[in-house]
Amino acid sequence: MRTVRGNRQARRSATGFYGWQMVGLASLMGVLTGPGQSVGVSVFRQHLSDGLHLSDSAIATAYLVGTLSSSTFQPRIGRWVDEVGVRRASTVFGATFALTLAHMSLVRGAVWLAVGFFGIRLLGQGAMSMTSTVAVMHWFERRRGFALGLKMTLTMGGISVVPVLLALAIDTWGWRIAWLVAAGVIALTAVPVSWFGYVNRPSDLGQLPDGEAPVAVDQPEPQLFSITRSEALRSPAFWILSAVTATNALFGTGLLFHQTNLLGEVGYSNAQAAAMFLPQAAGAVAGGLTFGWLADRRVRRSLPAVVALVLAATMLLGGTATTFPTILLYSVTLGVAMGSGGAVQGSLLPALYGVGHIGSISGTLGLIGVLASALGALTFSVGSTVFGNYRSASLWFAVLPLLIALLAAVFRRHFLADDLH
Repeated sequence: MRTVRGNRQARRSATGFYGWQMVGLASLMGVLTGPGQSVGVSVFRQHLSDGLHLSDSAIATAYLVGTLSSSTFQPRIGRWVDEVGVRRASTVFGATFALTLAHMSLVRGAVWLAVGFFGIRLLGQGAMSMTSTVAVMHWFERRRGFALGLKMTLTMGGISVVPVLLALAIDTWGWRIAWLVAAGVIALTAVPVSWFGYVNRPSDLGQLPDGEAPVAVDQPEPQLFSITRSEALRSPAFWILSAVTATNALFGTGLLFHQTNLLGEVGYSNAQAAAMFLPQAAGAVAGGLTFGWLADRRVRRSLPAVVALVLAATMLLGGTATTFPTILLYSVTLGVAMGSGGAVQGSLLPALYGVGHIGSISGTLGLIGVLASALGALTFSVGSTVFGNYRSASLWFAVLPLLIALLAAVFRRHFLADDLH
């Protein structure tokens, strides 16, 4: 029989299964990573350019260097999360993220800016995001896909508001003070939520994943499998999923970054192109919830191939859509591709490898995703030069996700956990 650790945590379980509270808390923590995400940083771009007297290319280079260098730390961060638990790790990440945001108010010059980007990308986009996902993974098994899909949906909805709030802070107090305001919000929310709200595992409250009935005293507990990171790296499923994740990150980021360029080629103004972010957000919500729900079922072995197919369809639409209905369909499909990719990745990893080493495994896959996303904007820039414009680049690049979809479909049996343990 599992023991309950600590009277404070034991009292917390009196209201029932704590897993859904963890979904809510993890969603909030995901939203709080907003200042370290691309959508948050983008609000500061012009102000950094004017205030530091740097060109757009210098800022983009500093951002690329910071993002790429921070991504290399993801596997070891994941291992540390496995060792100390999400509660302590998230508390430390929240406190250091707040300090790093405060440091951004002091930056001078391109090199210092790159150091600042390294910190906020490492802690916000990397460590805190990963930890919030791992926190949910531990609390669910049968309904893990739906729980992660719900968490992603709530997080994306909240993050969509972050740029508006940051822009308001900049307009009110200036960009340097805005960084300090963001730091204060993180310190006053992320730290207490992590320390007082997070519970590492259901067993800490005498509970079981999914809220299952406790095991009777005279019955042995079910043995949970756990595959190490090195074992996971030797499995075909990991590398197929990595290919799907990398392709989604590479082309998804490129399409989002160059949205005004791509839609501008069919006559859309910057404002009209920006308005298409709304249907993309709706598509991401639908994709996250739907694919998260499907990931709890046996059909999940086919989902990586479907995610790649959705991305390929998105890119084909991006290269051919000209009317408003087809542009709208393109925007929604792009959102579905982004939402479904995250839900499938988050659901399949613990289903395939267990949760004992899920932090280090997630960190490795996160490294691959971040590296790919960092190259997305550059890939489409080069593609537009090689193929003549962004629409043609989107069409030609669609070949890669089609090939990845074929690969994932042929080897879909590897996405059944029974093949690994």
